[in-house]
Amino acid sequence: MKLYVYIIRRLILLIPVIIGVTLITFYLSHVNIGMLIATYEGKIHTAARREEVIISLHLNGPIYEQYLYYLTNLFTGKWGYLSPGEPFDAGTPVFVEFQRRFPPTAELAIIATGLVLLMGIPLGVLSAIKKDKVVDQITRLIAMAAVSIPVFWLGLIIIIALGPNSPIPVPLRITAEGQLDWAKYAFTSTGALQPWVFSASGGLSRPTGFLLIDTLYYHDYPAFLDALKHVFWPAFTVAVTSFGVIIRFLRSSMLEVLGQDYIRTARSKGVPESFVIKKHARRNALGATTTIMGLFFAGLLSGVVITENVFGWPGMGTWLFDAAENSDLGSVIATTFVFTIVIVVANLVVDILYSYLDPRVRLD
Repeated sequence: MKLYVYIIRRLILLIPVIIGVTLITFYLSHVNIGMLIATYEGKIHTAARREEVIISLHLNGPIYEQYLYYLTNLFTGKWGYLSPGEPFDAGTPVFVEFQRRFPPTAELAIIATGLVLLMGIPLGVLSAIKKDKVVDQITRLIAMAAVSIPVFWLGLIIIIALGPNSPIPVPLRITAEGQLDWAKYAFTSTGALQPWVFSASGGLSRPTGFLLIDTLYYHDYPAFLDALKHVFWPAFTVAVTSFGVIIRFLRSSMLEVLGQDYIRTARSKGVPESFVIKKHARRNALGATTTIMGLFFAGLLSGVVITENVFGWPGMGTWLFDAAENSDLGSVIATTFVFTIVIVVANLVVDILYSYLDPRVRLD
């Protein structure tokens, strides 16, 4: 089967999954009609506004019609407004809040995944090559310890250990303008307000919303380093508590591959050991590890709730926590929908990468 045919088939199979999730969220959102209406009222709470929302959502129509318009709103980004109980920016459109929250989580996910790969893959390969030797025993002990450490505990230990002069920043939040609060996020490069932080005062904008990219875009390298310092510690915390899984999976896969006939054949022909490990063993062993890494990255994109709350990182995890705590139905539904899309797309990408890394996998 050709790759593009396989991709099309998988995309078609994803449709029932997405529809199933939307049916569940539709049912849960319509259990409390009053809360649903409040989600779409915004800052105006009048009888006329309530009637307008009922008509727009077709709540006075048959159930299939309500679901149709609910589905339409989901896919067009009409997710309602933040509830009055939200600690920041109550009444802001949920889609606008998503645009603010997703870039910080994406930056955290990318850096954490990179750290996991840098730590996990070399140690996993080394552990398999040095099977049952001292290096292998130490590596397996490190992996077990990493898996056993609670992520919130490690985050708190890092903050406490570094003390008052810690490079870890104070908790961040996003203001109503969608920019970082200057009082809690000060760059030391010039001692003055960076012009791109507040577009209204500086006349500049944040073209991507990604802090690291925007600082580079304006060639503010001290600000870039400061931003990197902000995201490094939560990413490091997630990576340390996760890379042990990669070590264990990769070690098991490597040992299985190293026992295959083609590996013995390559060695008997005098192929250098480094070439056997890099070109034959490691590539084939990375298949199962790729699956784990893909799902790990998708989980991070969905928001690391505990880590983001410990470090005050203003991403999807913090948003979801606040939404659940303040009965913000619109935010909960929106994040659930986004998480579903992220997970199913990640599964598709992982399957494609798996077939590329391991040619023995048939796409049928």
